[in-house]
Amino acid sequence: MPILLKKAIQHLLLLLLLSSPQSFAEFSEQTVLSANTPKGISIDIFSEITPLDINRIHSWLLRLTDIQGRPVSNAQIELVGGMPEHDHGLPTQPQITAETEVGSYLLEGVRFHMPGNWQLDIKLTYKLTYEPDTAGLTTETITIEFQL
Repeated sequence: MPILLKKAIQHLLLLLLLSSPQSFAEFSEQTVLSANTPKGISIDIFSEITPLDINRIHSWLLRLTDIQGRPVSNAQIELVGGMPEHDHGLPTQPQITAETEVGSYLLEGVRFHMPGNWQLDIKLTYKLTYEPDTAGLTTETITIEFQL
């Protein structure tokens, strides 16, 4: 194999590794937060850092499952949050950047800037894969409260 082609392949592999959403993220094996919607969708949140810490930007892995424990794929997820007692939101705007595997979503840009009572509102829009094609999208919001 010509040396130029070999170098090009090495650079391409390095680029793919670095562009992978989870290339450096190691998530806890235990959930840091979890909740259920009224329609039975479970959300389990795994953090890149445990315990959750102040003033550290990090990522979360959100795992969605239905009432039978099956992954919920192709969901649209929006997250807003803040400290209701202080009347302010999160200091960052975390975004879902990838569905890393069926039902698992990478949320990047999470940061908490002070200790106290926090609230997250997670809006889920989804269609379960076993629902008939005529079924529309379902939208639910989960509120999770916790203290740092």
